[in-house]
This record gives sequence, structure tokens and C-alpha cells, in this order.
Amino acid sequence: MNIEIDVPEESFDDFALPEDTGEIASPEPLSFSPWHKPRKQFVRKHQWVRHAKSTIGRLKDAGHLDANSPVRYLTLPGPDLLDVKLMADVCAEQNLSLHYTGFCYVRETEAVRLRRNTQQFELDRGTQVLPGSGVHISRLEEITRVNSQAKTLMERGGPYSIVNIDACEPIANANGNQTGRLVDAIRTIVDYQLNVNRQPWLLYLTTPVQTDSVSGEAQRALYDQVRQNVAVDVEFADELAGRYSDGEDIEQYLVRVSQENGHEFVRSITLGVSKWLVHLAEQANFNVKKLPAICYSMFRREPYVPNMISTCYLFLPRQIPILDNTGLTPNAQSQTGQAAISDHIRALRRSIEIENIDERLADDQELRRTLVAETKALLGSVGYDVDHPENGYDNWLSGDPMELAGQVAAPTV
Repeated sequence: MNIEIDVPEESFDDFALPEDTGEIASPEPLSFSPWHKPRKQFVRKHQWVRHAKSTIGRLKDAGHLDANSPVRYLTLPGPDLLDVKLMADVCAEQNLSLHYTGFCYVRETEAVRLRRNTQQFELDRGTQVLPGSGVHISRLEEITRVNSQAKTLMERGGPYSIVNIDACEPIANANGNQTGRLVDAIRTIVDYQLNVNRQPWLLYLTTPVQTDSVSGEAQRALYDQVRQNVAVDVEFADELAGRYSDGEDIEQYLVRVSQENGHEFVRSITLGVSKWLVHLAEQANFNVKKLPAICYSMFRREPYVPNMISTCYLFLPRQIPILDNTGLTPNAQSQTGQAAISDHIRALRRSIEIENIDERLADDQELRRTLVAETKALLGSVGYDVDHPENGYDNWLSGDPMELAGQVAAPTV
């Protein structure tokens, strides 16, 4: 049976990859980037791949994914398509095909590399990658514009089983420019997903979180979610109070943690974002299960406090009760038993538990060595000269300021 894929009827020239002009005689040398550190391999392996396997398995068992229903994946890939290739591997394990939609705003030389890698990837994977898949040269924020080409492409590729927002941009800075903020793009995606997809789906979110990258207006909106929960939920209020210093209340706590970068600020913003997603999902009769998260430092000098989060959310449709109030037919008896942990309490606990992966890797050298080896294998498979005697991966990593300092941020409680 043929699989029908919605391929755009019109041309989106502004979003197309550069025309194939033949092999480049002297391609731009590949150089290592911050997302090639071993901690990113932890994200790929222990967050993205792990939760993708679980959710894809759940969807397949429920009959939502099969030979005629591919895994649909929305992503912000780099030119090497590392995350797309990992998702293709997960799909292959389940004998499923992959349809991916990517947005990637890159320089012309990187765009040429992206085109070449995309073509080679599709050749290598054959029928596993479905027609209509591709990466569009556009900022994700373009989808917030009504009737924009980016929004049309995003919707044609969905609805999605997995959405991966792996962003370098702050989630809600003061300068939204012409295309809006990252948070507005996330809202657009969540709205779309909740309106057209009553199946479980995953949201991965990686974004900088520091005091000068989350505007005062955005902080107030996020913290208001927390304030409201404290006011109406005794259990939530009591658990959050465990983060207060002596004599503090909720207002004093929020003022204190917003004054400086670090683990506590990361916790508070992660909690606010998680509460915001729960608020959106509840209106569509969805639960949001916040999954374990990590944070790490992108600072180039000490102190290396965390300012980047990588977190995951599982959206689960609720069963909608249908009541017959006429008395003509009996209604089902309500289920009794122990109440499940609320999405709000789970969001609070997971936000407080967010792990500083820099500290963990400093303490667990065996894990670090494993991640380094896996990273080198992954990068080597896409053309990086990881074993070059002078410019190889080990030399690059050892020259990182955090490595040279021989330490990470002091542990926080």
C-alpha cells in the first residue's frame, strides 16, 4: 500500500536549500562546537533517545503508528542532522518510517553543507525517510506569523509525535524582533498539536536561562503561575517553601532567585515554563507529565553556574467524560483509589530536581569517558576528524575554559 504524504503544491523558494551546483572542491573544514561536548551526548542518549523509544513504543502498541503511519518529527537540526539520524535509528528499531520537518537558519556555507548532508542521509536511509521530509532555511519564530510559509510548512508536516526545540535563542527575551520570541513559537506549536492531535506526544526544550535573557515581563508572567498555585494548593505551597531561606515568603523567594544567575534561577524559570505548559494543556483536556531535566553552563569564564536547560514533557490526552444528564441512560461509576500526582506537583518536583550535569560529569569520570567515546564515534560518522593529532576532539575538549579551570560551579543545594 502506498503511503500518501502531503507535499506542498506551491514553491517555497525563500525556504529552499541552495541549488545543487556539484561537489565543492574545497569544502569548509568541520570544526567542533559547544554542542559537541560530552554533556550533549547525555542529552541525546538519556533524554531524546530514551523518551522517544518509550513514546514511540506506546504509540505503536496503541495502533497509532504502523507501516502506513510514520513517526512525524519536528526539529531544529544543525547542518550535520545528528538528532534526525538518531530518530531514524529509533524508528528503524521499531520497523517504522520517519517523516521529519526541520527549521534551520544558517550561513550560506553551512546551508550548502546542510543540503549535501540531507541528500546523502535520504540516499542512505532509502525508503525509511519519507518523501516530503526536509529542512527549511528559516527561523522557527516565523511560524508565529499568520499565513506565513513557515507556518504552512510546519502544519503540513504534522501532527507530530516528537517536537524537539533545541534552541540557542532565549525563550522569552525583551527583543522579540519581527518574528516574535521563541516562547511565541512554542505556543504556536502547542496550540496546533493540542487542536489536531489527541495522541501522546513529546516536547523537548533546550534553551538558555539567565537573568538577562528572560525579560522582566516574561518573568512576571511565569512567576504569576507559581504564585497562583501557592495561593490555592497547600501541598504545592508547602513543597515550594522548602526552597525558601529563613523567614522568606513566596514574594521574597522569587525576588531573591531572580537577582543572579545560577541553579536556583534555573529552577524557578523551569517551574514557571512547566506550569505555563500545564495551563495550556489543561484547556484541551491534556495532562503534561514533566520528565527529568538537566542544566549546564554555557559561560566562558568562571563562575560556571548553569544557564542552559534541557527538559522534556510528555503530553497525554485525558479521557473526556460524557455524562447523560437526561436520566435516559446510566452514567459510569467514577473510579476510586489513590489520586495520581497532579501535573503541578510533578512540575514542581522535577524543576527542583533539575540536575547540573557539569557537576555530575566532574564527579563521575567513567560516565564522562563513555560519553566522550560515544560523541567521537557519532561525530566521526558524519565526517569530523576526531583523531587528528593536533585538531582532534580530545585536544579541542581539553582546551575548553571549563576543562582548563579543572572545576565547575560549586555544588548548590
